[in-house]
Amino acid sequence: MSLPGMVQRFEANTYPLDPGLRLLEASAGTGKTFALAHLCLRLITEARHPLERLLVVTYTEAAADELRSRIGERFQAALEGLEALEAERLAPAADPILERWLEGASDTTLRQQWISGLLLALEQLDRADITTIHGFCRRTLRRMALSSGAAMDPELETDSTDLLQQVVQDIWRDQVLTLPADQLMGLRQSGLTPEAMTQALRLLDGEPHPCVLAERDDFDPDEPLAAQLTVWMERCWERFLLLWQRDGDTLESCFRSSAAQWKAQGCRDTKPYSGKPRTDRCAVLNRWIADQNGVPSMATIRAQKSLLRDYFHPGCWCSAARRCGESDPSLAAAELQQSIAALWDGPPERVWRFVLNRALRELDARRTRRGVISFPGLLAALDPGEEEVPWLAPLRCRYRAVMVDEFQDTDPLQWRLLRRTFAEQREHLLLLVGDPKQAIYRFRGGDLATYLQARRQADRIDALQENFRTTPSLMHALNDLMLPGLVRSELPVPAVEPRSGAQAPPQGCPLQLLHWTGEAPLTKTALAEELPLRLADAVLRLLRERTDLTPAQLCLLVSTHRQATELRRALSSRGLPTRLVSQGDVFETEAAAVLQRLLDALAQPGDERRLRLLACSPLMGWPPEDLSIEGDLDQLALRLRAWAVQLPTIGLLGCLSDLLDGERMAELSDRGRMLGDLQQAARLAQEVMHRQGLDIASTATWLRRERLHPADPVPESRQPHSDLVDSAIAVVTVHRSKGLEYPVVICPTLWEGPRVGGGPLWRDGGEGAWRLLLDARWGRGLDLAQQEEAAAMAEAERLAYVALTRARSQLVLVWVRGTHQEGSPLVSWLFGADAVGEPIEQLTDERLSAELAERALAIELRSLESPDPAPQRWRSPAPTDRLTLGAVPQRIDRRWGRSSYSAWTATSEDPARHELGRDADPEGEEILDEADDQWPEDGPLSDFPRGASAGDCLHRILEQVSVPSRPQDAELIEAELRRAGLDLSWGPAVQHGLQLVLQTPLGGPLGDLSLDQLVSQQRYPELGFDLPVEQVRTADLVKAFQAEPEARFGADYQERLASLSVNSRGFLTGSIDLVFVDPSQRWWVLDWKSNWIGERSGDGSDDRCGPRHYTQAAMESQMIHHHYPLQAHLYLVALHRHLHWRLPGYRPERHLGGYVYVFLRGMPGSRQLGSRTTPGRIVEAAPLKRVLALDRLLHEGGR
Repeated sequence: MSLPGMVQRFEANTYPLDPGLRLLEASAGTGKTFALAHLCLRLITEARHPLERLLVVTYTEAAADELRSRIGERFQAALEGLEALEAERLAPAADPILERWLEGASDTTLRQQWISGLLLALEQLDRADITTIHGFCRRTLRRMALSSGAAMDPELETDSTDLLQQVVQDIWRDQVLTLPADQLMGLRQSGLTPEAMTQALRLLDGEPHPCVLAERDDFDPDEPLAAQLTVWMERCWERFLLLWQRDGDTLESCFRSSAAQWKAQGCRDTKPYSGKPRTDRCAVLNRWIADQNGVPSMATIRAQKSLLRDYFHPGCWCSAARRCGESDPSLAAAELQQSIAALWDGPPERVWRFVLNRALRELDARRTRRGVISFPGLLAALDPGEEEVPWLAPLRCRYRAVMVDEFQDTDPLQWRLLRRTFAEQREHLLLLVGDPKQAIYRFRGGDLATYLQARRQADRIDALQENFRTTPSLMHALNDLMLPGLVRSELPVPAVEPRSGAQAPPQGCPLQLLHWTGEAPLTKTALAEELPLRLADAVLRLLRERTDLTPAQLCLLVSTHRQATELRRALSSRGLPTRLVSQGDVFETEAAAVLQRLLDALAQPGDERRLRLLACSPLMGWPPEDLSIEGDLDQLALRLRAWAVQLPTIGLLGCLSDLLDGERMAELSDRGRMLGDLQQAARLAQEVMHRQGLDIASTATWLRRERLHPADPVPESRQPHSDLVDSAIAVVTVHRSKGLEYPVVICPTLWEGPRVGGGPLWRDGGEGAWRLLLDARWGRGLDLAQQEEAAAMAEAERLAYVALTRARSQLVLVWVRGTHQEGSPLVSWLFGADAVGEPIEQLTDERLSAELAERALAIELRSLESPDPAPQRWRSPAPTDRLTLGAVPQRIDRRWGRSSYSAWTATSEDPARHELGRDADPEGEEILDEADDQWPEDGPLSDFPRGASAGDCLHRILEQVSVPSRPQDAELIEAELRRAGLDLSWGPAVQHGLQLVLQTPLGGPLGDLSLDQLVSQQRYPELGFDLPVEQVRTADLVKAFQAEPEARFGADYQERLASLSVNSRGFLTGSIDLVFVDPSQRWWVLDWKSNWIGERSGDGSDDRCGPRHYTQAAMESQMIHHHYPLQAHLYLVALHRHLHWRLPGYRPERHLGGYVYVFLRGMPGSRQLGSRTTPGRIVEAAPLKRVLALDRLLHEGGR
């Protein structure tokens, strides 16, 4: 078995770097990441491509981070070698490939060019395009938007769970629940429920271009469901009656004669058909038809399951015929049987298609309204099709070389995007790196056929042929074992040469097969009861035989989490510690249930039941007898009431700290992950309390809801990250194990065939095309089910290949003959390629032994013995290492850290606010050097509360408010007022005041432009930044401002600036309230200020604050007093760097607009003169000399 196309051996230092479509095939453990990193090195140096002209795409964020790190290490190692040659000193130790590469750097001029290129590449590495395909799409969309003046960062929807459920609930309520009760019951009996609909919708929503294929006369998703269903059922019923009266007796006669013929041919099982049936089913059905008064409902129809589905249905007939030897049975009475299928399956199938098509359209509409895009939506947005599109040209110009890792998991759309952009014109090096044998993500859209298509189109195919993971003895055994290849996938498994320095096991064969001997195949039920215990005993024996092994060096690879749970339970019964390496959800752990008891008790300390549950939980550990001690529960209730009162001050983590004494802490630590999970869950709950302003009862309700309805996918913040037991057996799913390796791997479940999906959605043909069929026993449903089964079995082979190639020194396989497990991926490797598809009964123990002996495989066959009736438990050996002290740092540089404009200018201590880079709005100040009588002396926000809390409230509202305003804004304002603890009666005044803010022309260089004229694509709220700071002191800032003395805030501010005490290095962090682009494609920063400027009355009862008071002089005084000019200039530096990175062709003199400071209480609205000196805002063009001087200062430090 071999793939077409000449394959060359990959040579890292001579591989051509010129344009073309290339393929690099890399079997497991052959060092493809190393090869990619070295090729990046050569592209930067030999090909002289800037790092920004390279695109490296891989499958996951974790893989992208790992690849970035490995590329950086390669660059650094090469740089050190080149610098050693330049200084004529001994080069550091390097691998042989890098040593040979350095030999080619003998020319001094060339070497200096390479050093310069590598220094620049290392500086740019964090910004390099080393990303996932979705990350590439998002960056491309962002750059396209920037070049056209649209939104810089389309919001990415990372979790669609809530949206899917909302859409399903709305359609279920508005359409399905309008049906009569008996129709609704019939739908539920057919499998259509909100849960099933959500699951199907999630499957479709994972496609960039989802499509549920329509049938003739399908329901119109724009029309109500009920009326269409009634018409369809009337039509089905009338046709069924007509054909039944004509062909019913003929159909029954055919059933009887065929059953008799099958019996005569030796078929024992003809059920439910018989040559001489005891029951006249035609008569029974005739009586049922006569009893109907009009068209029966779906529930009435489904009550006749034994007749309509399990006898007369074409699916039942075809199943029986195939069981009796007919390979392609024809229907007994085609028209009648098709009408029976239409009556039984047709109505629910059409309702399914109606609700799914309507849901897909609603999902698109709601995402559009929300301004979000899903991961598949990113791909769809960049689907070039087969026509020329204008954005392909700038994308081609941006990159010169593109490398795609894990290409075997690519889908057709991703390949079309890469092919159309980088392969058609042969101007780029497009290198595809992958291994078809590891194509295991079919459920995510990965398509092996796409890989094979690209392989046929490649100009050149190279292969990595050396394995650096597995010991030579195990590698040779695996080469021989997998010689038949992946038969169902039609893929060869080429032998690879072992180059690993790993040590072989000191005793025992590196490849073992544990075999459950027996005469007949075992049922899965029998195996499920005993197999986990047999495996646990086998693991225990292995650890005792190999004294060099610890449990932490073992890994059990399983297919499902259910298998993992069963094995972990069995291993635990033998005292063996385990850890499940999976994504997981901290809210599904025992710790979350414990936290729930604490929150419930804090919410209602007087509830005795809740007190008892908390007292007996691991958090407190009371023995049951202590619950009856008089007064103890009362004391606990008092403590809980005290914590509830202190909760706003000490937080939930503070309550836990008070609750857990040293003994309880130690006991929880002994429970593995319990303590870490508990703290993580409490931290998440505490964040929600603060973010949503929840009280303790609401927080308890929130946690209960999250636990009952877990998120899918699990957000990163909820993935458990507590420390695992150091000495524990890893239990990992095969999918999760991709890219991992372990000294000893045990594969206890590969004897099982794969689980095949049961519909009702089946992939059918093109991209994203699905067909909905409820019956897979005949017709198109049977064809699609057989295709799905074949695809699942082929992928099971590839999963098995991944599993077998995780081991470094020893691999243990398990073979059990289980009934109906002919799809096991081990069959071809243990019994030969010819055995694939044979009945499991023919794969006997004798045949196994003979096959292994004939092929002379280096594999040790061991019996999987019965569970020990008196099982022993694992005891880990006592540690022998002496305790020593770790290194103590001699000096800590305390100047380095994260700072912000707020920290640089602060006079009071607020570390959390300074760390985030948010400045506190000051209390009100009376500044009246002058006033302009043509403007109102009062505004809607004149009496709005002052200070940081009120200012933050207005900031949050402006961040979320609609432009133009919508009725929902009132709800938003009310929610934020409640969150800030402000009187809800301020709602109308706030809404009016913010309307004035949005309607006021900005003036100055922006003329009559107002914020409500900016569409969403021109506005980007809350642009966060982190700028590296080499070394900045106060004098350096003053010097930067002096670079442009004629600009606003010159000498009048520099004296004030010199009063600061700034000495900072590390990072400058902050968040710009709003970035926007004007019609001239110039970018501006805008900051909201809620400073109160006005006239105070003696008693405060008649204070005045309005546009009249917000003159340029008054606002300038506030700007200088609070160091807002420094803030504005730092924000412009952040925007300058962002645009330099994101905006193609960026020139600061052309694209950098300036800064706008909006004083919210002084904006007059559209009623004003439009002159440069109108109140409420300061608008200033960017002082470029200062901005560039500050940029150099932050980058290079003060001199």
